[in-house]
Amino acid sequence: MVIESTSIRTIIDLLESLRKNSFTASEIRISYTQRGGKKQYVTFSSLDELILNYNNLYSKEVQKKKSPYTSDPALSVQPQFTTTIGQLLFITNSEPNIFFNSSSFFCTTGSLVTLESFRIRSYVKDYQISFVVKDVINGLKIIDDSKFDLRRQDQITEVLNRFKSAVQKFIGIYSQIYNRLKNLFDKGQYVDLCYYVIGYAEYTFELYKLFFVINKRRIDEGISLDVLNKMYLRST
Repeated sequence: MVIESTSIRTIIDLLESLRKNSFTASEIRISYTQRGGKKQYVTFSSLDELILNYNNLYSKEVQKKKSPYTSDPALSVQPQFTTTIGQLLFITNSEPNIFFNSSSFFCTTGSLVTLESFRIRSYVKDYQISFVVKDVINGLKIIDDSKFDLRRQDQITEVLNRFKSAVQKFIGIYSQIYNRLKNLFDKGQYVDLCYYVIGYAEYTFELYKLFFVINKRRIDEGISLDVLNKMYLRST
């Protein structure tokens, strides 16, 4: 379930970043895309309900495995190199035999989970700001659902535009990470990942890297493009 848990965590990270910026999410609608493109839709009333679902279904499995990755190249596995002695060519391969065969959780991609729509609310100067966010991945729409009296309209409009830009920024980060996950889902949805040593198929290195980097983060850390940074297989 490496894609499924990771794509749900990415949604949580986005909504946590919005919460850190005083936006409360509700009516969170997500879709589960299964093999063959079949979709199932689920709605959560709040971010906390979504986090509870994640903890119940994925968190224990995630904690079973230590990440085999490091951001420090000095601690990484060294690549193959060749040495010629006389007429003989020797190839030294230090690639570790890292694979998962103890749990089906690590052997399947699961569904690709997509944030479809949600509502967010905040307060400023005793007024409630409300946005309905739709089509998050395909044709983002941020609909202002706030209500103010006419005396404050001009003053509040500037605040609304600033808040809307902040929401767009965080969704832009989410979209970049989501697109990377979707690409990996498309490549790996019809294989049993436990047949592959990490890196044997090119996409599996990135697949498991994102899984460990994103799922091992604190649940309230928020979203960041740092999860796309280069990583290395740890030597020990």
